Amino acid sequence: MPVVQVPAQAPPPGGMSKRTLTALLVGGSFSGIAAIMAGLLMVLSPTPAIEEPADEVNIQAAGNSYVIPPTVGPGGPGVPLTAADPTAPPPGPATQPVAPLTLSPQVVAQANGVGVNVEIPKPAAKASSAPKVTAPKSSRPLKISIPAVGVNRAKIGTVGVTKKGEIATPSLAKPKETAWYRFGPAPGDQGPAVILGHVNTRSGAAVFSRLRDIKRGNKISILRADGKLAVFTVDGVEQVSKKAFPTKRVYGNTITSSLRLITCGGAYNSKTHHYTDNIVVYATLTEVR
Repeated sequence: MPVVQVPAQAPPPGGMSKRTLTALLVGGSFSGIAAIMAGLLMVLSPTPAIEEPADEVNIQAAGNSYVIPPTVGPGGPGVPLTAADPTAPPPGPATQPVAPLTLSPQVVAQANGVGVNVEIPKPAAKASSAPKVTAPKSSRPLKISIPAVGVNRAKIGTVGVTKKGEIATPSLAKPKETAWYRFGPAPGDQGPAVILGHVNTRSGAAVFSRLRDIKRGNKISILRADGKLAVFTVDGVEQVSKKAFPTKRVYGNTITSSLRLITCGGAYNSKTHHYTDNIVVYATLTEVR
């Protein structure tokens, strides 16, 4: 019988063996099935809810875009400053107060609403009609020190009231000096004594450049003309709009010897050369040396 030779089968492309090709085909089939199942699971599974970051607030849902703090805050380096509720009283003393050096029933020199960059509420009233009380020369303040914000025995001058019914600002020619409102109580006497200072001038930082960093519990020392050192403890600090200055809270009479330090804050308007806000520090007499 003639031998019939069967032609040899051509090898798979690339020289791949039949066994290898079979394994690949089987494996590919399983992979395809797995991919199809995964796709079905993705389609049939519910889409997970996307949670918004916890620190974001939906203002419309909340109903309020801004909440005014009910009281003046304690302040401190890096702490955002806000204005307290307009009807809020001054912050309570951080430390036990001591008795004022001088008691006087006529310390309400600001009863007509005189303020810093705040006009008198009665437009017809003249600045000259404001009741003015001049403190005795012996109690006038001479130097102020605030170690916490780098103020060391800065000189204290005096300011009065402008024709617009506003407290005059300290001289820009003396940026390292402060000024006491001379028609109000002297620091150490009963009532709210007011001392102003610039935050900066065109020449650089001024005496109260770091006042916004002051905080509750810090000390403020004021040397008086009678040789006494009146030491005040900070009760709180706030940043308020000059258009909504808390006149009553700042200038309202107190039974203690109080102190108010005021400087500028907020945004600077290069056209008017004024800041939008004021930084106000509240303090109470807690020691006399």
